Amino acid sequence: MKKERKRSKKIIVKIKKKLYSNKFMEDNRISNKDFTRKRKLPFLSLVLFMINIVKQTIQKELTHFIKLIQGNEVNVSKSAFSQGRVKLKPEAFIELNKTLVEEFYADNDYKKWKDFRLVAIDGSKISLPINSKELINKFGTLVNGMIIPEAQISSCYDPLNEIIIDSQIESIKIDERTLALRHINLLNKNDLIILDRGYGASWFYSYILDRNINFVNRISKSFLKESQLFWNSGEYSKIIEIKTCPQKSRYMLEELGAKFRPFKIRLVKIILDDGEIEVLTTTLLDEDKYPTNLFKELYFKRWGIETNYSHLKNNIRLGDFTGLSEISIRQDFHVSSFIINLQSVISLDSQEDLDINNKNTESDYKINKNLSLGFMKDRVINILTSNNPKYYEELKELFKMNPVQIRNGRKNPRIFHRSRRKYSMNRKRSI
Repeated sequence: MKKERKRSKKIIVKIKKKLYSNKFMEDNRISNKDFTRKRKLPFLSLVLFMINIVKQTIQKELTHFIKLIQGNEVNVSKSAFSQGRVKLKPEAFIELNKTLVEEFYADNDYKKWKDFRLVAIDGSKISLPINSKELINKFGTLVNGMIIPEAQISSCYDPLNEIIIDSQIESIKIDERTLALRHINLLNKNDLIILDRGYGASWFYSYILDRNINFVNRISKSFLKESQLFWNSGEYSKIIEIKTCPQKSRYMLEELGAKFRPFKIRLVKIILDDGEIEVLTTTLLDEDKYPTNLFKELYFKRWGIETNYSHLKNNIRLGDFTGLSEISIRQDFHVSSFIINLQSVISLDSQEDLDINNKNTESDYKINKNLSLGFMKDRVINILTSNNPKYYEELKELFKMNPVQIRNGRKNPRIFHRSRRKYSMNRKRSI
């Protein structure tokens, strides 16, 4: 318990040190002249304001925030915020998140699977504000009765520790594999990637293996000739060799600085509870060390990235963007990833205490993500602007309120009855 608590506080200290450094401001302003004059919303205040989960009207949030950090009501207009944010690089929040992630994994004391850091990579799409030609031109559109700008997003997520290692947002025209390559360049041989259907490709496998990284990938029945034969056979595990790669894919690898080499992968068959057959490809070739019966549970750990996307869209409310420009979309996207990770760090600390408190109960409980997110509002700013440890301890205690019972054995998908309510009574958002 003490290790986790010490690490969580150390992460916050690192983030505060980054926030208050002149270099952080210098690196993350658009121009060297930006944030040099005295303003009502200087660089640090602007960054903190955006970290404070801005989901109500901008003017209301600004008035509340200024009173929170200054103790008095000073008129800072929505226009001042808009003028300030165009001077702030979205990379500021990428850098804050990188600081958090690096510190979290620094001491090698985190949950693993068979000595691997488990990493799920998956993409999704997010609708953008409709009244912006800039967003339509930059991100592209989905035509569905009306022209709606959309972005392709991708996440590299640790489902065991609930940490977003990296996140990407780009044009709807950029495919998931292209964004996945950016994630993979941040990984190493100690990582095990879990991939869903859509990522299966010989060149993609070759690129991952070129970096000595392992993976598990659910594939379609038609992916390979060998996989089709394996699907209908009585075998549950088989090692095959991929000897060739289409010329077009070879050129693609060369452009990425890689080269195709023949490689071996293992086909693993798993039987779902409803009797349906799924086939996985994996680089974990050792059948003694990684027996077939491990893979069903291993693959379903990928579900964590789906619940994280749900948290991002339904609780963080990523789709409620605070601006109509490309820079505001990227700022909102990356600050959301940072907020989720900060929540996870505090949750891990609180969960340890919760487990101890409930060790004699029949059921296991976990931190309520929606409720704990709501408790972060304002309190995170107190933590980041004060050296008083009470703010962190108070927030940690609030995280333990109304935990959610863990229902082992629950199967997905779940069937919900239609309701006239947009949000059911037990799914009310906390912010």
